Amino acid sequence: MMERKECVEIDPAQFFQQFNLQADRDMHDLIFDVFEDVARILGCVETQYLKTDYDNLRDSLDGVATLAQKFGFGHLSRVAQDVKLCVDGNDLVAVSSTFQRLIRVWEREQSLFAIWDMPIHS
Repeated sequence: MMERKECVEIDPAQFFQQFNLQADRDMHDLIFDVFEDVARILGCVETQYLKTDYDNLRDSLDGVATLAQKFGFGHLSRVAQDVKLCVDGNDLVAVSSTFQRLIRVWEREQSLFAIWDMPIHS
């Protein structure tokens, strides 16, 4: 089987801009909270996908896309939007494929090494 790899795509300027806007919070806590929020929403996405609850899935995918875009996870945001387009098009094969890609992208982007290795922009 072919191994699928997803690259990490995080916009450092957007990422750190959000932290600068919330300067009163500890950066480590904020990073943890962002990752926890995305993981929680993706957990709902997975449950809704498995139950074929496409009405709620659309809303959850919007939540993932919005939060991901806000914190500079552009790739994750785009793939969440792609899944939603497939749901809207009622293309179940494409939904399955893009959903799996969404999970792979998240697994790569949640790597703390991806965050810690970014140059800090103040």
